[in-house]
Amino acid sequence: MTRAPKPFKGISDAELALLEALWKAPAAPNELQERMAQSGQEWAYTTVQTLLHRLLQKGFVRRKRVGVAQIYSPAVDKNELLARHVNELAERLCAGSISPLLLSLVKTKRFSKGELARFRTLLDEQE
Repeated sequence: MTRAPKPFKGISDAELALLEALWKAPAAPNELQERMAQSGQEWAYTTVQTLLHRLLQKGFVRRKRVGVAQIYSPAVDKNELLARHVNELAERLCAGSISPLLLSLVKTKRFSKGELARFRTLLDEQE
């Protein structure tokens, strides 16, 4: 009997926007609110706090007390987040196999010569 995969807790667009801001530099909620405002997203301080709390619960960020401030930093990098999503998609749609996802991408997307060369290099390294 196969074990059920551990559920992956996805990330919303708003949570991803905050995580992207944290990938630039760790910050307190008020600093993140300012960064988001500079990028055109006018969020209330409480919205930022709520999103950070969700990211913390899902394991995407860490929190550390520095003086009286709570400083948040990413617990995952972009590649790890992408890998989690790809694996979750493979589990949901392809019985855990990533091959059908890759084949679908190759069939339906156009890649530059540079991208194709990089793919060939990666495939050669896997052999």
